[in-house]
Parts: sequence; structure tokens; C-alpha cells
Amino acid sequence: MARQRQTTTKLDLRNALSKLLLEQPFDTITIRQLTETAGINRGTFYLHYVDKNDMFDQMKLEMMQELDSLFIEGSPVKVNFLNVLTAIKENYDFIYALSQSSCPDFRKLVRSFTLHALEDTPHAKEHIIADFQVPYKYGLEIFIATIESVIVTWLESGAKEDPIEIATIILSISDFASWN
Repeated sequence: MARQRQTTTKLDLRNALSKLLLEQPFDTITIRQLTETAGINRGTFYLHYVDKNDMFDQMKLEMMQELDSLFIEGSPVKVNFLNVLTAIKENYDFIYALSQSSCPDFRKLVRSFTLHALEDTPHAKEHIIADFQVPYKYGLEIFIATIESVIVTWLESGAKEDPIEIATIILSISDFASWN
């Protein structure tokens, strides 16, 4: 029973943070606002987190770990992207709030799972250089920025399209799906 409540408390706080991030910058959000919005008391908050920065850092880390864990080595790139996009849609409120809050960590999330996909893609470096015809570090940035733009556009439009449609769009960039 305590385990269930802990999970609910953390989810309630994440939902509260998501709501508040859409209303105001993170720096202005108070513990009081978080706990009132989450429907928990202040003491419960401090059972889980040292302060709001600790909470935010833990939530972002958990989300990055969850997305990163969805890449299954040896699986087709499309399956891995579909898994990640499905998780993004399932966690839409939190990820959308991150993307809208001028949070540099959203870019890190996108970068992390894109780099993970490239690690499992044979000859990715050669493909990026050939497709963009610029040095690798610039081609990589173009590739990642394009994927980030597609995901942000999807999020800003309410993530209405099915994750498979967005995966197909992403994988059509530089014919990424044919790289393996």
C-alpha cells in the first residue's frame, strides 16, 4: 500500500509540475504551489525530495532513463523510435511542459535518444556525412535539430498524430530507416 501511494505521490507531483510549468517559469514555482496543486502536504513532498530542484532533476532523469531504456539493441530503428514516441505520447503533459518551459533538458532528451539510435545504426556517421555533405559534427547537429523540430511540432499540435506516423516522418529524414 505504501508503495502504491509513493508512486501516486510522485505522479501527482509530476502532473502538478507539468501544469505549473505551462503557467509560469520554473524559477517562480514554489513548493507550496506544487503541493497544493498535487493535493499533498508539504511533509510528504520532503519525504521524496530535498527541494524543487531535486524533484525536477529526479523527474527529468527518470524520464530520460525511461526513454533510453526503450531502445532495444538489435531492434529495427523504426521499432525503437516508435517505442520512444509512444512513451512521449503517454507522458505528453510532462514532456510538453518541458518543451514549452525553455528547459534545455528537453533538447537533451531528444539528443540522448537520437544518439542512442545512431549508436545502434551501422555506418551512421558515413550516412550523415554523405547525406548532408558537411563535416560530421555539423551534419549530426542538423540531423538532431530536424528530429527535435518534428517532435516539438507534434507536441505543440497536441500529439494528435499516431506515434507511428511521426516515426515514419522522422525516419524519412535522410532515409534514416534504410541505414541499417
